[in-house]
Amino acid sequence: MEGDYVFRYPLRIPADGRMNGRDPVAESIRRQFRNLLDVATPCSGDKEVRVDGFRLLGPKRSIKSLFQPGEDPGESVNPISSASFYEPRISFIANQLESLLSLVELEYQGKPIQVDGFRLRNLDDWVDFHAGNPADLLLHVASRCDCDCVFCYNKGSVDAFDWPERSPDQELDEVLTRLRYYQPRSGRGLFPSFGGPREPLLHPHILTLLKELRARTNQTLRICTNGTQLDRNMVSALAQLFPIYLDVSLNSSSPQRRCSLMNDPQPETAIYSLKLLRDHGIPFTTTIVAWPFPSLEETLDDLRRTAAYAGECLTALVQVNLPGYSRFFSEQELFDTEKVWGEIVLCVRELRQELNCPVVIRPSLFEENLTKEKKNQAEIIGVVRNSPMERGGLRQGDIILRINGFAVKNRPQARDLLQMAQEAEVANMPVTVSRNGKVLDLLINAADSEYPFTIKTGTHLGAVFIGTGFREDYLQRLKTLICSRDSRNTLLLTSKLVRPTLEQLLKENPHYLPSGHRLHIGVPENRFFGGNIILGDLLVVQDFIDFIQAYLQEGKRPDLVVIPSSPFHLNGWGRDLTGRVYLDIERETEIPVALLECDTIWD
Repeated sequence: MEGDYVFRYPLRIPADGRMNGRDPVAESIRRQFRNLLDVATPCSGDKEVRVDGFRLLGPKRSIKSLFQPGEDPGESVNPISSASFYEPRISFIANQLESLLSLVELEYQGKPIQVDGFRLRNLDDWVDFHAGNPADLLLHVASRCDCDCVFCYNKGSVDAFDWPERSPDQELDEVLTRLRYYQPRSGRGLFPSFGGPREPLLHPHILTLLKELRARTNQTLRICTNGTQLDRNMVSALAQLFPIYLDVSLNSSSPQRRCSLMNDPQPETAIYSLKLLRDHGIPFTTTIVAWPFPSLEETLDDLRRTAAYAGECLTALVQVNLPGYSRFFSEQELFDTEKVWGEIVLCVRELRQELNCPVVIRPSLFEENLTKEKKNQAEIIGVVRNSPMERGGLRQGDIILRINGFAVKNRPQARDLLQMAQEAEVANMPVTVSRNGKVLDLLINAADSEYPFTIKTGTHLGAVFIGTGFREDYLQRLKTLICSRDSRNTLLLTSKLVRPTLEQLLKENPHYLPSGHRLHIGVPENRFFGGNIILGDLLVVQDFIDFIQAYLQEGKRPDLVVIPSSPFHLNGWGRDLTGRVYLDIERETEIPVALLECDTIWD
């Protein structure tokens, strides 16, 4: 379409135009096969077929290996942009072109021409079920930041997450183009990208973009911000875009500490912004990274003061992020993770008894594993002030037993039922809870609420749980995978955080494993990111390969390796955060690998 932003991508062409290999034609074909296997799986009938080589139909009929010993495992990944992750067909095109251009030259009117990139011709060809949350479009302009946080995860980050420098007008053109192809009702749109992980409200055209986005959809616009731009004019403008919800990374209500942690030259703006948001009726979450410097004691004291201040400003909830860092941030251990995280958890649990707003911890499973003998319960750790659940009498510590006549077995089930009731705006809905050993019947009206809870921006009618929880139907999917592969000995890989819940559920529900089957649970180390990172969704292909190879060296050989799909959720293409496809695990270990479809376990 005329006036569309031009999506262009570079090509990597050697100076001499040639690729390595004794037979450059065969090498080109091999690379194209490899390239195809990064975006498609061969099938025979309705079954997938694994291939590791090919044979030419001409005179040279020897079998050529697709995966050569000692080969760079990331060779086929073309780091042309974050499109490599979300729309690998663009990388596929780049790899095909590079392979062909190593053998031939393009010409125009009889003269050779040199090319160093390509552009997408018809953007309608790239519209698919990609769009997700409409506010995600704003990440494409979150390319600048006016703070320099000591805990910023972008410091020393991997090259794949680098954000190319562009002018504000170029970024505006791209987002306006994306908006033209965005279909809110169907969730279709142009392929996404990581976008910028920085401050969206700093962009000079942000209000223009927000107004254009609001004109296209009535969905909630959720914006993450460090608060530096939330002065009276900005907050007043944002209030005109309701429904809108802000996640304010405040980190401290002390101007001195916020300045020290974030290098914010005007910390009072962000601190006072919570009162402005309250006065303008904009619901928000207050985020605090509990970074343990200069001392843990000072961090905990400030955490208490900051959470109390946010509560006074009617924050919907306070989110406390346990301090994390990768090896890209620091090769040295920065603090005793178990001790620091444990002390923060104890502090937060005390705060819940003192404040009139919910306080949650991320990652939530660390708290659950540390403090709960029984996992995955539908226990309430807080209720949003003035929400239907608070007005209906729900209290911190209640365990939900029934919702609208349906028995509740676990946390995900409770969350689903409450969200359905909120969307249907159910009136006079019975909810049965267990409170201090007694069973109580409550009556909830989804329409009974006021600020800071709103039916458009809130969730679960105001009930706040310790985390998302583990869906038990994942265990049925596990059993189906095991049976379909006829495995008698399966290795299931998970994370340190999920393992306790998984083991408990399997012990309570042995019928989820076939009779006579042996299941081993393993926890790969987050070697790629390193530091104190233990999230399973941040495991990459090489982490899984390293664990399986060490497992095989112990003389163990499973029939099947099952891996959660969540580390490969980048737009459904089965790729990790380095751009590698999960099938590389099977190719390198020579053990059959299957993905267990599951969601990311977070709020």
